[in-house]
Amino acid sequence: MTYEAAFVAAVIMAIAQFAKGYIPSRFVPLVTMVLGIVAGIVYLPNTGIQDGIMNGVILALSANGLFDVTKMMHSKGV
Repeated sequence: MTYEAAFVAAVIMAIAQFAKGYIPSRFVPLVTMVLGIVAGIVYLPNTGIQDGIMNGVILALSANGLFDVTKMMHSKGV
């Protein structure tokens, strides 16, 4: 499951980057949260709806962290 979760977090981040062209950047965390919860419930194996939601929140927070790191690196010119 570790590789699946990492892959899903990367896909969520990629979709968020794509959506950034159509929505303001302040809504990107909301988009990643919704995508993460949906992916946690539908895609990742879990034992119940609560586990799926928790996995989705973790995925969304991971994707948001990756988004913030890339934004920070881009602004510093690294």
